[in-house]
Amino acid sequence: MKMKTKIVFILLALMVVFASGCMEQKKEIVIDKPGNVSSYEFEIFQNESSNQTLANTTTYYLLENDTKVQVVHIVVNTSKLEIYPPDILGGSSEESPIQNFVQLVGPANETEANPKTFEKLSSKTNTSDINYTLTQEVIQGVKVINLELKEPVTGFIAYTLENSGEQSFAFVKHDSEFVRVVLPEGYVTGNRVFGIARPEPSSVTYDEKGRQTLLWIPSKTGDQEETIQVKYYTQSAPLLFSAAIIVLLFGVGLVLLHYSRSKKKLEAVRGILDLEKEYEKKQRKRK
Repeated sequence: MKMKTKIVFILLALMVVFASGCMEQKKEIVIDKPGNVSSYEFEIFQNESSNQTLANTTTYYLLENDTKVQVVHIVVNTSKLEIYPPDILGGSSEESPIQNFVQLVGPANETEANPKTFEKLSSKTNTSDINYTLTQEVIQGVKVINLELKEPVTGFIAYTLENSGEQSFAFVKHDSEFVRVVLPEGYVTGNRVFGIARPEPSSVTYDEKGRQTLLWIPSKTGDQEETIQVKYYTQSAPLLFSAAIIVLLFGVGLVLLHYSRSKKKLEAVRGILDLEKEYEKKQRKRK
């Protein structure tokens, strides 16, 4: 009995060790060539406080083709980023989960976090030469890409992720940062029939290109994580849907009108037939 207990205990211990090893296993991501700086927008977003300071901010630029999303971080004195791809629930492991990686940064101890500094960084044409490592791991079915920089930096970090190809986007928000989602031109969210953002964003505005921009701000709940989902649709979708409903109702009205007229004609014909039958009966009686 004791021997069996020992064997069971050893097997359980091996299972725990094996599971822990799988959970913590990391895969290094190697990017062969520098990303294309000109493919990104580097907006200088300032928070809404009275002193308009720069803070850690992530902006997701959703593209019209739905298959990719561009991500731009404003980082202030940061040496590590956790990146959650849109397929966070799948936990799959592609060969190139992150593409077109760009960094326009400077060492934090030499770079002042103000709009002027970020404006200079945004005008650079070549990516910064700061050493970094990218690793990917799957923990309890959730994929995480870890970006670790050689030293704390301040500036912009940008990359491109694969998206689902549907007009729906989900991501994990760290409660300690500002998060923005910029929808493609001609697309909006907020209609409960066609799609909304959950949880509700702190503000909804339009940028100079007419794109709807959603903002979530940090709260006082600490460094918690929250899943945000945005379902969006073409701006004309509600109008087209309303037009389709009107056309459908008009068609139903025509059918009902035709039915009503046909019914009256049938009733009129039936009345004539009834009169003829009565007339024939009277003629027979006379004979």
